[in-house]
Amino acid sequence: MSVVVGWLLSVILLGISTFVQNISTSPQPDKEKFSGNQRESTQQDLLVRQGYDESHDTIFDGDLGSSESAANKPQECGWNIGELPPDEDPDFWASSPSKRNATRLSHITGAAPVILFLWSFYLQVQCFLDIYSNDWNLSLEVVVMGISLCIEILRIALGLVDCLCRLFAAASHVWRPRYRLVGDNDVPRVDVIVTCCNESLDIVQDTVLGALAIDYPTDHFRVILTDDGASPAVKEWVSGLKRSNILYTARVKQGAAGYKAGNLNHAVEFIKTLPRGPAPFIAGLDADMIPEKKWLRAGLPHLILDPKMGVATPKQSFYNVPTNDPLFQSNKISWAVTDVVRDSLECAWNSGSGYILRRSALEDIGGFSTGSLTEDVYSSMMMLSRGWKSAYLAESLQFGLVPSSYLGHIKQQTRWNIGGIQLGLNFRFYLLKTHTGRLNFKQRLCGFWSITNAYRHILDVVELFLIPTFLFGHSHPHQLETLRRFARVSCVASLTHWLHDCGRGWVIGYRTAIRESGLQLYMAPSAAYLTARMSDAHLGEPPLCHRVQHTVFGCGVWVHVLLIIYYIAYILSHMRRIVLQAATTHAVQRNPIESHSILWMEISWLAPRLLKVLATCLTPLRYMCFPPNDPARGELMGEREEKTGARYPRDPARSVKWESCSFLDFEVFYSVMAVFNVCLLIRTYGM
Repeated sequence: MSVVVGWLLSVILLGISTFVQNISTSPQPDKEKFSGNQRESTQQDLLVRQGYDESHDTIFDGDLGSSESAANKPQECGWNIGELPPDEDPDFWASSPSKRNATRLSHITGAAPVILFLWSFYLQVQCFLDIYSNDWNLSLEVVVMGISLCIEILRIALGLVDCLCRLFAAASHVWRPRYRLVGDNDVPRVDVIVTCCNESLDIVQDTVLGALAIDYPTDHFRVILTDDGASPAVKEWVSGLKRSNILYTARVKQGAAGYKAGNLNHAVEFIKTLPRGPAPFIAGLDADMIPEKKWLRAGLPHLILDPKMGVATPKQSFYNVPTNDPLFQSNKISWAVTDVVRDSLECAWNSGSGYILRRSALEDIGGFSTGSLTEDVYSSMMMLSRGWKSAYLAESLQFGLVPSSYLGHIKQQTRWNIGGIQLGLNFRFYLLKTHTGRLNFKQRLCGFWSITNAYRHILDVVELFLIPTFLFGHSHPHQLETLRRFARVSCVASLTHWLHDCGRGWVIGYRTAIRESGLQLYMAPSAAYLTARMSDAHLGEPPLCHRVQHTVFGCGVWVHVLLIIYYIAYILSHMRRIVLQAATTHAVQRNPIESHSILWMEISWLAPRLLKVLATCLTPLRYMCFPPNDPARGELMGEREEKTGARYPRDPARSVKWESCSFLDFEVFYSVMAVFNVCLLIRTYGM
């Protein structure tokens, strides 16, 4: 009943927020700022707007309102921009109205478990007081329980921030229109920077040829391949293309090189030495990200229509995700839900590839920061702090590669988390206005929310090790009524969270939504302990003994193995306690029903947590024992175009391939856990 009431309240809140938003008469800012010729659209005709933009030598003195071009006013360029209906492109994940409503509803339903966990924490404190009220002797059990309560307080605080962000996102939800820049001659110039560093030549070739083949006038864009590996083979291949709009450059590293950020800054300075000078817009691609032909025409209008827009970044799609996505690498929750939340809070991130930014905005922040592992996110937050805007485009405008090994995957995840922590430290966790510039309240809240997600790994690791320690050392009996209430609220909270995942499954698929909900938990040990010191080897090639050595000891999976042994040992130990106490004459004579109920209740309310931990810890072990055996990258690509030489991923490779479930799959464990919660919830009313 509590679950039903919670979801009904969520639907009512969504309806109220939608009604308030619909009756609002305030015009959209983008449409209000520009006064060019505009004609009404029909079902067969696109909405065309007249665009404006400043020239590339515009100078900003820190105040966007005082920006001036060489002529002291914006120069009219006459760019035509068309708006597409949402259901025209099947790759646009929000094309269905039902998916739009489900996404917006998920913002609210995601806040429901937080409220229930507050209730759960209250009962946990009450249970703690019931157990230790007559025995306050300092012991390992008391210390562990106290630390566990402190962790729960931190989790609740982080959960409240998450709840607040989601409610703000639901109230001010953003669905950005899908624009297309029309025309061949009257379009702005763009410098496309492709960064590479020791990638395979065939990967770089596909990306560069794809960039050269985009639907854009060749004399209005040029591709700069900046090679941090200074590969002679790459340089020779570029020179052999004999094309006027492709250039190669490699920097000479001295001192702190700055990794990708230093490579990008080198390319930006290199462009200034070219004959035509720098273009007003800069677009960036990773070496493994192949752009779609519509890429620039889809992204540029958002910067053209709003002179304060600093960067627009599309979602990242992948074409080599293994069958059944064993490591949860598709990252669809981020692109379909999390990034939409950020965009609704006016805090969209530069995802690192496929972005298009305004050169003057980049110059305003002094270029890409070389002091962060995530220079892309850092640059977009710096732009926001200087008064610029950012936009997230929910279109599939690029397709790239996910890491092909477990070590490569945890390296990537760890780098993102460390970069997030660095970002939070630089902005002082977005708490002080003196360190956040022009960030408004929603942007600062979103920034703090993103940082808390990075620190959540540390709490997960501590809690994973505290639970077994507490369970084995626990010797105090519980009060049946307190334990019954605690089990009820835990079941309701878990079921509400499962229903929330089901709502997200409506948008991205049930198996994908359930699997990605376990990503944070199984990645927690690897993210907390850096394992990027070992060589990167694909796990599908060596024999099993080598894979075990590499994965367990080289990638830190020994932590997962230890946790599995811990939790299985607890389950067996507790089952033994149940049997022994049931057979004890004294216990049976005293109160057999209550004694038996307490023991079963103890293991029952912990069982969902145990199942989830076991399922997530099995993820790297399952990957080690049954590595994916998918086709090579070349087999995932289509035929090369005769004119351009470009080739693109085949349609089947653009989505995750699913096969039948096995009993070891995380979604099976998670579904069984939901059924178990329902049974336990019913059982608590019969005890």
